[in-house]
Amino acid sequence: MDVANLISRVRDHYVEQFQAFIAQQREDGARGAAEVKFQLEDGSSLFENMYCADFVRNEGQAQVIELIPEQVLSFTRIRCSFGQTAPTIDHLRWDDVLLHHDAEQLPAEGLSGWFRRWFDPAEERYDEAAEFSKIVHSLTISTKSISADLGTAEPDAFWDMLQLLADAGATQIRVTASRDEDQTEQS
Repeated sequence: MDVANLISRVRDHYVEQFQAFIAQQREDGARGAAEVKFQLEDGSSLFENMYCADFVRNEGQAQVIELIPEQVLSFTRIRCSFGQTAPTIDHLRWDDVLLHHDAEQLPAEGLSGWFRRWFDPAEERYDEAAEFSKIVHSLTISTKSISADLGTAEPDAFWDMLQLLADAGATQIRVTASRDEDQTEQS
């Protein structure tokens, strides 16, 4: 199986549902905006206390509305190689990527660089004419895992995270999701 093609298909499948979700919000007459970034209070588990909501309604009081995809692409477990690293992809949901790894320590500067590039907190890549911002929506770092909602980011966000883990010395990476795959309809 062509793993790069699979990653692109998973991303595109999610973004198609995201487009339909945003269109439905607008058809319902919701005043608001897609991909709204928030700076959260200190102590949040999110990386740099930042989060991007899928849609925020603004009808008197702000209401965050998140897309829960009804369909995900299903496939059998994939084992591949990525330099000296051996990723296993058990399950992949673009909005719920969970990477378990065996790296001893993740480089703070590498994580910050990845986040600056793919979350774009300073909105250096913001394009007013673009349909979506092509950013990740959240990132959480734990001792031996990384959790990300890759939002509308390009597939390179996934590959860049694998490279970051490989550069940190990870030899094993298992890709799965925090939500059970039985919670959504397969396609």
